[in-house]
Amino acid sequence: MHNISFLQNENLPSFAQFCISDSRYEDLRTHFTKKTYRAGECVQSEGDTITHFGIVVSGILKAVSYSRDGEELCNAYFEEEDVFPEFLYLTGNRHYTYLLYVEKRAEVLWIPIFLLEEMLSADAGLVSALLCYVSQRGLKNQLYLNCLNYQTVRERIAYWIMGVRKIEARQEQEVHMPRSQRIFANMLHVNRSSLNQELKQMEREGYFRLDKERLLHVEGGTAEGAALIRQLCQAIPIKNGPHLKILLTGSPWAVFHSALFSIM
Repeated sequence: MHNISFLQNENLPSFAQFCISDSRYEDLRTHFTKKTYRAGECVQSEGDTITHFGIVVSGILKAVSYSRDGEELCNAYFEEEDVFPEFLYLTGNRHYTYLLYVEKRAEVLWIPIFLLEEMLSADAGLVSALLCYVSQRGLKNQLYLNCLNYQTVRERIAYWIMGVRKIEARQEQEVHMPRSQRIFANMLHVNRSSLNQELKQMEREGYFRLDKERLLHVEGGTAEGAALIRQLCQAIPIKNGPHLKILLTGSPWAVFHSALFSIM
C-alpha cells in the first residue's frame, strides 16, 4: 500500500466542513443555496441535468430505481455531511441516473457546479478532502456489496462490523450503525425484523452491547461470547465462492479483518 501523506492528515476537515464553514469561502457562500425537504419528497428525477453538488446538512436522502415489477430498489443513502452526485459527476456523467428521494426530513446545501470547479482548481486542500470522501464512500459501498457474499444475517452483521472498523481505522470498541434499522436492513439486503432479532440475539450471546440500537460496543462481551465468535469465524462459506481461510490470532474479531481484505 502506498502512503499518501496529505490523505493521512487527521486535522484535515471533511469536504462538507470545508464548504459549509471554511472562512475562505465566506464570500462564495452567498451563491450557495440551502433548501429543506419533507420526507417522501422527490428531489431529483432520473435524467435531470446535474447543475449543483449537494451536501446533506441534516436528514437522510436515498437514491432509488425501480424494477420491471415496480419494486423499489434503494441504491444508496446520503446522510449528514454526505455529498452527491459525486460518482456520477466525477466519472463524466452530467445527468442523474436514479431518482433522489427524501428518507427523513432533510436540509441540503446546493453548490453550483461551475463554482465548485473554481474552488477545486484553487485549493489543493479541498481536492484532498473530496478525494478522501470519495475513497471512503467507495470502500463502504464495496463493503455492503461484499456482505452479500454471506448467506446468513449474522454473518453479514459480523462482516459489516469488521469492515467499518477497518475503513474508519477505529481503535475504540464502538461502531456507529446506520441511522435506522430499516436503512441497515436495506443495505444488507435482509428483512428488518430478522435483523432486529439477530442483533438482540448476538447481544445476548456476548458479541457486543447495543446502545439505543445506534452503537455497537464491540468485544465488550463475555469470554463465552468471544469463543462463539471464533466458532462463527472459523470457516464462513462465501455464497457461490470458496471458504475463507482464517488465522485465529489476537482478538476474536481479528479474523474478520483478514477476511475483509482478502476479497476487497
